[in-house]
Amino acid sequence: MTESETDPSGRPALLAAIPSAERVAEWMRTLALLAGVMGLLIALFVLELLTRL
Repeated sequence: MTESETDPSGRPALLAAIPSAERVAEWMRTLALLAGVMGLLIALFVLELLTRL
């Protein structure tokens, strides 16, 4: 493997493009939190519509 095919941390170029497991877990937590907030807002909206019937 040549020097141009590795990144500064020594990982091959293809592996360097793949995010680490910690980074993916961080994004998954963020997306889960956003999905929960969105679900709560939708539930409140539906509850408001049902109480107006």
